[in-house]
Amino acid sequence: MSHQLKLRQLKYFIVVAEELNFRRAAERLFITQPPLSRQIKMLEEALGANLFERDRQGVRLTEAGERFLADAKALVRDSEQVVMRFHPQGANIKPTVRLGITTVIDVSLFSWIESAFEKRFPGVRVSIKRQISAHSIRDLNQGLVDVAVIGLPSRADGLTVEHLCDDPMVACIASSHRAAKRRKVSILDLESDKLFWFNRKLNPAYYDHCQSVFSRLGFSPSRIPEPADHHVLLGLIAEGQGIALVPKSLHSITRKGVVFKQIVEGDQLCIRVGVAYKPTAVSEVVLALIAMIKDRFSDQGADIRV
Repeated sequence: MSHQLKLRQLKYFIVVAEELNFRRAAERLFITQPPLSRQIKMLEEALGANLFERDRQGVRLTEAGERFLADAKALVRDSEQVVMRFHPQGANIKPTVRLGITTVIDVSLFSWIESAFEKRFPGVRVSIKRQISAHSIRDLNQGLVDVAVIGLPSRADGLTVEHLCDDPMVACIASSHRAAKRRKVSILDLESDKLFWFNRKLNPAYYDHCQSVFSRLGFSPSRIPEPADHHVLLGLIAEGQGIALVPKSLHSITRKGVVFKQIVEGDQLCIRVGVAYKPTAVSEVVLALIAMIKDRFSDQGADIRV
C-alpha cells in the first residue's frame, strides 16, 4: 500500500472538514460524491487513521481528523507559496468567465466544461460558482457572474433565459419496498410512506410547483426533512425510514439496498434547467461559453430524460 500523500487529497479533506457534508463539499469541488469519498478513503489509508465519522445525524471529524486539519492546511498553504515564488507576480492570472451552476442538477453533467473551454480559449479560464438559482440570478444582476445555469421556474426579470433540458423526478425507495419489483410507480402508490422533502427556501419556485402538482393529484404524504448529504439520505431510505423523489440525473449516487423507480408523474415534476445571462453584458467569450453549454445539452438531453 502506498503511503504517499497527494495535494489533491489534502484539499478535498479540508473542504469536507469545512462543510461536514460530502454533498456540499463535492459541489464546492465540482466533482460527484463517489470519487470524493474514494479520495478521502485513500487519504485515511495512507495516514492509517479515520478522519471522519458518519451516522444518520451527519458527518463529523474524529479526534485524528481534528489534529490533521491544521497540518493539512499548512501543507497546502506552503505548496501554494512555493509555486508563487517561482512565478513572476501575476504571470498565472488569466482572464476569467464566471459561471454559476444550480444545485438542483447533478454536478457531473458539467465535469467537461473547464477543460473544454480552456482548450478552445487557452488564455481564458472558467470560474465556477455552485449555488442555488436565486443566488445566481442575483449575481447576474449585480455583475458577479457572467452566465448561470439555473433551475426553472425561477424569477429572472431582466435576464435572457434559454431552456437546456428537463430532468424528471424518480422515486428512490428501499429494495425491500413493496413497489421495488415494479418497473414504474405512481406517487399515489407511495402516499402511505414518509417522504423526505427539501426545504422551500432552497428553491421556492420549484417547491411551489411541486406542491401544486401534489394538490392536483391529491398526494399528501407525511413529510420529514431531507438530509443535505445524499449518502445519508440513501442510508436512511435503505433502512426503510422513508422514500424520496430525486432528479433522475442523480442516479450516479448509488447505495446497496436502494433502488430508483420511474414514476408516472415524472414529467409533471421534472426540474427544467436553463442558461441565463444579462443580454446587455455579454462578450464574445461569454457568448462562446453559452453556445458550448447549449450544444452540449442538445447532445445530452436524451440521456437525461427517462
